[in-house]
Amino acid sequence: MLITLVGITLFTNAQTTASEWFTSADNKYKAKDYAGAIKDYDKCISLRPDDADAYFNRGLAKYGQKDDDGAIADYNKSIELKAGMYDVYYSRGLAKFMKKRYDDAIVDFNVALSIKPDHAESYIYRGASRYHQAKDEQAITDLDMAIKLNQTIAVAYYYRALAKYQKLDDKGVIEDLDKAIALKQNYEYYYTRGLSKYALKDYNGALADHSMAIGLNADYAEAYTERGLCYFAQANDKNAIADFSKALSLKPDQPKAYHFRGLSKSYSGDKTGACADLKMSDKLGYAASKEQLTKVGCN
Repeated sequence: MLITLVGITLFTNAQTTASEWFTSADNKYKAKDYAGAIKDYDKCISLRPDDADAYFNRGLAKYGQKDDDGAIADYNKSIELKAGMYDVYYSRGLAKFMKKRYDDAIVDFNVALSIKPDHAESYIYRGASRYHQAKDEQAITDLDMAIKLNQTIAVAYYYRALAKYQKLDDKGVIEDLDKAIALKQNYEYYYTRGLSKYALKDYNGALADHSMAIGLNADYAEAYTERGLCYFAQANDKNAIADFSKALSLKPDQPKAYHFRGLSKSYSGDKTGACADLKMSDKLGYAASKEQLTKVGCN
């Protein structure tokens, strides 16, 4: 939430200039010119160093540039100058979340919620933090509350689906991702829904979802691997091999892709290729490959 200056009476040239820089920075931020916004907030702050809102907004611009450390430093200064603004704590928590500082992020989301108990986004990312801490029940509780407060934020359904996936609730995963996808097209949503459809042996549905994920992100190696598994389950070894090969061209350290490409090659009569792939997957630590090396008859 960008803070704007409205209805301020200006008494000195310095204050007028600072306010003009603030307004210019505000406009640049809204246009997603984050670098330009930061330069103008710098000038505002140099003239008005006790402006908590300028520090906050500059932090938002730095966050827009993926400078999470810089954003956190500005949020810290904003809070030092003017505590009690829920959106500053939320934004600082979000930057910490992006840095995988989940404990620290949760502290900030707690403060934001103590100030504004109906802030759905704080529940979302507190729940997401708990998901990343493998606290799935707590994550689901937070995400339930977020969705109760606001049913239009796709990422809330996505993170709740991830937590349900850990609990092997594949039907619940699909239900949540149906809602997420209706709100926003996202390759990770399709990919995750495809995983649950595969687990339920809906191979055609899973294949369609992974194809959608690939359509939205052509470099998504994991989606090629999982679509290859769908083809493998349908005994379509030619397409399976093509997908596993594409996955490995994008991300060569996927033992699962080597393993199942090896099996597909074995079923296609390519023992030499099968053994090479199974040896590679075994080398990369895929436990099932050792037994398959023996079954295929690899030396």
